[in-house]
Formats: sequence, C-alpha cells, structure tokens
Amino acid sequence: MMELEDFLRKLRHIEFRTRIKTQEALVGTYHSTFKGRGMTFSECKPYVEGDDVRYIDWNASARQHGIFVKQFVEERELSVCVILDLSPTMRFGSIGGRKSDTAIEAMAILAMSALHNNDKVGLFLFNETGMKYVPQVKGKQNIPRLILEALRFNPDKGEHTLSSILAKTAMLMKRRSLVFVISDFIGKDYEQPLQLLKHHHEVIPIVVSDPMEANMPDLGFSMIEDVSTQRRYLVDTADPLFRAYYREQFQHRMSIQNNIFNRNRLTTVCISTTEDILVPIARAFNRHISHVS
Repeated sequence: MMELEDFLRKLRHIEFRTRIKTQEALVGTYHSTFKGRGMTFSECKPYVEGDDVRYIDWNASARQHGIFVKQFVEERELSVCVILDLSPTMRFGSIGGRKSDTAIEAMAILAMSALHNNDKVGLFLFNETGMKYVPQVKGKQNIPRLILEALRFNPDKGEHTLSSILAKTAMLMKRRSLVFVISDFIGKDYEQPLQLLKHHHEVIPIVVSDPMEANMPDLGFSMIEDVSTQRRYLVDTADPLFRAYYREQFQHRMSIQNNIFNRNRLTTVCISTTEDILVPIARAFNRHISHVS
C-alpha cells in the first residue's frame, strides 16, 4: 500500500507527463474526431434558395405568412466514460513498468483531452475484489482527482470481471456516450456484453500489453506465477520448446481478441508498457475520423 507521499509523487508525475502530451498533440485530434454528433434546434429563419426543404417549419410558416426553415446547432458536449481494468493480469510488467501504470496514464490522457473540450468524464474502476464508479465531472481541475482515484483504488468486497463491468456499464449509462475500455482483455466471455455496450454507445477498446507476454526471454530455470490463479510453476525458460509454446499461447489469445474486435467493427488502440502511448492513440483517432466520415 502506497503512502500518501508516494501517491502525490506519482500523481504529479502522471499529471505532468499527460499534460505535456495532450497539449502538444492530442487535444486538437480529439476535438476533430469526437465532435458533437447531435443537433439541437436553434431558431427559425426565412427560407432562401438553397435551404433544405426538409427543414421547413410549416407551423411557423402558417403563423407568419411566409416560408420559414428550422436552424440547428451542433451539440458540442459529449458524455465520456472510461472503464479502467486494474485486475491481477494488469499488474504484470517487465522493463517498462506495469500494465496498470500504462493504463492509468492512458486514462489520464483521454480524460485530459475530453475535459479540455469541456466534455463530461466518468470513470469505472475494477479489479478482482470490487469496483468503483466515479460520477461524471467537468473541468480541467478534476484531472488530478481522476488520477488519484485510480492510484488509490483498493476495494475489499465484491468480485468483478471485464464481462460483468461491461454489462454493468451498459445498464448504468443511460445517455449515449463515448466509452473507452482500457484493459489487456485477457478475461473470458466479454464479447456479448461488449456487443450490448456497443449497441447503445460508441466504444473504443484500448489494449494494453507488455513485450514479455509475447516472448519469454532465456532466464534459465525460473519460478513464474499465473496471476489469475496465483499458482506458481518452475519452468526452464532456456528450453526452446517452452518458449515456442509460450509464444503460441499469446498469439492464440491475440487472434481470438482481434476476431472479436473485427466482428464488432471496433476501432482499437494497442499500447505497450515500453513505448510512447500517445502515438497509437493519435493514430487510432485519425483512423476513426476516416471510418465515420
């Protein structure tokens, strides 16, 4: 358990890194990618040649003895929700730090981008022992609070999986929202709740990985732990057959994961514990613009 001083030091570090990154490259990209989708009625104006006849207001035209058309303005404000997976598999990390640290930084970048655009941001946190929902907030002054909520998250009751959290989010979020799901997606049976969530909201999965998950280095005889079962195994990492099996298992999991995302036509973001996460996030936003335009 981190002491308060450790929390604050880590908070300042993450906030400083994300502030520089979002101000440099991402805020403008976020704005152009996720501009308001809806339109709100503004006023009626006299019809002029070229106006869309579908927007003629016949009641106003009859009252004012002329032809009047409705004008609309774009709804700029978006409702954003970030689902942040802090379960045991997310605590794995090699030379670049833990996946959970990378996930928290990604959450901070997305939240900062949204709050800079005056959007509302809510946060779902979960691990194997519980969950917490941080209600939607507005304003850049709330960025440290969201980061601190993630750093201090340590529930002691309940049991939640990615599948159950996706289902709960779909049930709780009434207004159509932009939902970022930050996870390694190692959990099972999440496709159906993901489909349900996508039916009501715009969903972007952000997949967090670590290079050692794909390739086990030669470390000789080593004790490894399955973080999902907490069982330990003594293995010979120098054995090429073991390393080949390890690599095949990772590729199999990635294949299943990619098939799920492709079937549901989701724009996905892949980030790593050892790389700059801003580049793939910005690249995915640009892909998203092409997809929806």
